Amino acid sequence: MSTPQHPASPAQSAPARFAARAVDLGAVKEAAEARARARKEAESGSPVALSAPVTVESFEQDVVVRSTQVAVVVQLGSPRAPGSDDMAGEFAAEAQKQQDTSGPVEWVFRYVDVDTTPEIAQAFGVQAVPTVLALAAGRPLTSFEGVQPVAQLTQFIDAVVGATAGKLEGLPAAGGDADGDVADTDPRFDAAADALDRGDHLAAVGLYDEIIADPGTGPDEVSEAKAARATAVLLGRSADGEADEIDRMLLEGRRREAFDVLISRLRETSGEGRDAVRDRLLELFSLYDQSDPEVMDARTRMASSLF
Repeated sequence: MSTPQHPASPAQSAPARFAARAVDLGAVKEAAEARARARKEAESGSPVALSAPVTVESFEQDVVVRSTQVAVVVQLGSPRAPGSDDMAGEFAAEAQKQQDTSGPVEWVFRYVDVDTTPEIAQAFGVQAVPTVLALAAGRPLTSFEGVQPVAQLTQFIDAVVGATAGKLEGLPAAGGDADGDVADTDPRFDAAADALDRGDHLAAVGLYDEIIADPGTGPDEVSEAKAARATAVLLGRSADGEADEIDRMLLEGRRREAFDVLISRLRETSGEGRDAVRDRLLELFSLYDQSDPEVMDARTRMASSLF
């Protein structure tokens, strides 16, 4: 392994647009537009590349949004790191094998050159290369550092595919009737995304609240709106200078770590301090879908700590 030429730094130091749109992988606000973008891809008739390089411009669509369709394995590497290019070639070859099967594409491989796109390494918080991450539904699933043999890479891929089986939308059918397969996106998602782009976090939260409260909103859209709303709330705190350590963890996609820190504090404190930690946990739980496994697990552990 080698250290990136531009060491990764906290998400807040990344360019403003990148930090606002890509760092919050735990609840990416762009996920609400995935179906509309998938429809455009299907109408264009262009197949999705099974292996491709990533740029800052393509990251949002080809990594974050793509991960709402299929699992995305991302290698952050450098020609300077021994074995990095060879491992990228192995991943690419494994991804291309899906062309020879009759089944659907289950994952794609994306390569990030940290020397030419250090912003992406910063956003992921990468400290050494090569680093490999797997994403699904805009969230990091698992990762590892260093060069691994082919047998380990295939095991990693199999584990990622198994963990995401039946849980993602799948790639759009090239040249197919997209309108028959992909529902229209609620225009309020676009309006909320525009509000976030303007830095109007309160307006975005209000629009997401409307979507969530609307009885005509489907369950998938409700989940997307709740995740995006959480992001808007956290970005608003950050913009106002009110974000604390826990908020920063959440914005960096480290939600379980944030819950772990608060639950540890809950066990170590008493009296009013303990009540404050409990209230903070309850506030964070309210930001997310209550059926989310991480939220359910944290709720259970909080209850055990209290009683």
